[in-house]
Amino acid sequence: MAHRIVSDEVFLATALDLFRTYGFEGVSLKQLADATGLEKASLYYRYPGGKDAIAMAIAGGVVTWLQVNVFDPLVGSGSPRKRVSFVAERLREFYVGGSKSCVMEALSIRGGSEELQLALKEAMQALGNAFTQIAKESGHGLAAARSKAEDAIVRLEGSLILARVLGDTACFERMLKRLPDLLTTP
Repeated sequence: MAHRIVSDEVFLATALDLFRTYGFEGVSLKQLADATGLEKASLYYRYPGGKDAIAMAIAGGVVTWLQVNVFDPLVGSGSPRKRVSFVAERLREFYVGGSKSCVMEALSIRGGSEELQLALKEAMQALGNAFTQIAKESGHGLAAARSKAEDAIVRLEGSLILARVLGDTACFERMLKRLPDLLTTP
């Protein structure tokens, strides 16, 4: 039988979906191999660190996605409200309208390496800082801007959990519509 060739992009997208569905502890190398049609040996060849290395690659991809679709647009041109609305649309796409769970949440569940936990912490802090900056630009003092950023993240993450548990993405959609107001209005 010929060996299957899967691009890193396709492999990591498949792995991301598995981690979002089952969490870090719930995904095995066998599941990753079965989902991609690769042999476990191929996984170790690509990612000698095993599941931790795969999770780190996913986290790196998510950080890159956040940089391009959230952080950069938030400091771009246009009114703060328009920039936040643009980011809300990108978040809608990334979370497939609220039907996919947050990868940071899924990967942060016990079992991952300290390096992975640190990468997730830094990504969450970067999101908080980006939201804080847009709130400051909208006229809020530092303390109020931080509070608004934290509230926006809590609501965003909470709406993803509700959507998954209840099987209804309406709360996530409502949250995204409110995001510009949460961050930019007094």
